[in-house]
Amino acid sequence: MSGIEFRNVSKSYPGSNRPAIQNVSFTVESGQFIVLLGSSGCGKTTLLKMVNRLYEQSEGQILIDGEDTKSVSLNDLRRRIGYVIQQSGLFPHMTVEQNISVVPEMLGWDKARISARIDELLELVHLEPKVYRKRYPRQMSGGQQQRVGLARALAADPPFMLMDEPFGAIDAITRTKLQDELVSIQKKLHKTILFVTHDVEEALRMADKIIILKDGDIVQYDTPLEILLNPKNDFVKNLTGGHDLIRQISLINVTDVMEKLDAPYMKPEKAAVSENSDLKTVLTLLLREGEEALHVVNEAGYAVGRVTLSDLQKLWSPAKEKVANSL
Repeated sequence: MSGIEFRNVSKSYPGSNRPAIQNVSFTVESGQFIVLLGSSGCGKTTLLKMVNRLYEQSEGQILIDGEDTKSVSLNDLRRRIGYVIQQSGLFPHMTVEQNISVVPEMLGWDKARISARIDELLELVHLEPKVYRKRYPRQMSGGQQQRVGLARALAADPPFMLMDEPFGAIDAITRTKLQDELVSIQKKLHKTILFVTHDVEEALRMADKIIILKDGDIVQYDTPLEILLNPKNDFVKNLTGGHDLIRQISLINVTDVMEKLDAPYMKPEKAAVSENSDLKTVLTLLLREGEEALHVVNEAGYAVGRVTLSDLQKLWSPAKEKVANSL
């Protein structure tokens, strides 16, 4: 089922000699995590902001669950879409609980329901409610503020999420942790997410599929693995570091190559890797432990897949001419 659909959408700004978005068409299936990737000025934020009509398209149609966004009132449209920006966008004069309760209060929720939802969301983003409910944004770190920003966007349980470089102003260690937490939340809640970034590693780490933009046009729309191994052109290859094998193995997730088990398996006794691991981690452990295969485990520690040294070799096998030519 299509969650978001762009049909021949263009966006032009007065005085500009070319459109910011040029006749773009694509579909995002419900529950997918889609990353918009490109350098500054490529049109990714413009594209994102047309979904909730912060910007109006000049031409074409944008559909949400099959409905033209221009046929829906702005209030109704935006109630269905959570919105997260860089540096959280929290109201500085409001406490954490007041920030999270803004939309539920507008929707007329009773106090007990709002209070329960605040606790639920703070726990979801790994902030203890008793500790953080009464804090103001200035009393928290950047990473904590961003967690609250995500909780606020999820408050009314919208089916869609728009995220505009939400982790761009956060230190590298916290950024990686937040990326993992967002992917985990996505797996639990199955939201349809459009996420803007200029960070290639962030895109490859998180996305189900990636839309690569250049000069307002879509260059490639594909899975992270396909983009890495089969870049459409030199622009994509240079953007993702397609010539660098070592960089590639640090960007490909183990779930892209593992053999999935039919059902979660008992906790393995031998060495195993997390399902969030990249192939560099897998290769290191295989060589260090002298193993030919490893179990891949979920957050609970149960095996959900199996990966072998042969699986890694097949990715870059000379027999696969298409792959070999892309390296």
